[in-house]
Amino acid sequence: MKVQFLFLFIYFLAITTSYAQEKAYYNQTELGVMIGKVEDQWSGTTEDRVGFSMLTFHGAWVARYHVVGLSLGYDNYESVKIIPVAFGWRGFFGDEGKAQLIGGFDIGGGSTILQDEEKTEWGESWWEGGMMLSPSVGGFFPGKNGKTSLTVTVAYKRQEVFQYNGTYDQVNPALQIANSNLPPGFSYLTETNYLLQSMVLRVGLSF
Repeated sequence: MKVQFLFLFIYFLAITTSYAQEKAYYNQTELGVMIGKVEDQWSGTTEDRVGFSMLTFHGAWVARYHVVGLSLGYDNYESVKIIPVAFGWRGFFGDEGKAQLIGGFDIGGGSTILQDEEKTEWGESWWEGGMMLSPSVGGFFPGKNGKTSLTVTVAYKRQEVFQYNGTYDQVNPALQIANSNLPPGFSYLTETNYLLQSMVLRVGLSF
């Protein structure tokens, strides 16, 4: 599923790039930090969390002030590494050639292909990504050469993620329990849902 998800992104990215060669290609690549809260499941106390975030957006101009395309990123949370893949929009407000207000919206999902699975003789645990959405607003500052611009963005990111912990069937690993959604080889499986909400501060370049 993870590999198919990435192949789907690459396919649409190729389409977007091909279209952009005929029209006007737009790229926005930014690095920054994610700021949020993490809650201890046992005590209920919360602590601040800070993680690294990267985003590269590839799109094509569809109107004078509007760009649509695809984005690919990397978010390093405290417990899990996620690659967000999304469809996105960027809109510009202000006079061309001058500093502008830039708005954005990305919606898609997250892949945990970089996250290692933990396996023992008794069972295994793994992560899977879910739906992601992220509205953003920021500043667009054209460079003197007119080709490269500086971008400063503030975004809200809502990322769903799921953690699975399974116990192997020690009696008959090949048997799938009747009337059960358990995968073959497991006698017990738990799913924990997490909703990761973050404020993201990023700085980058666009062209």
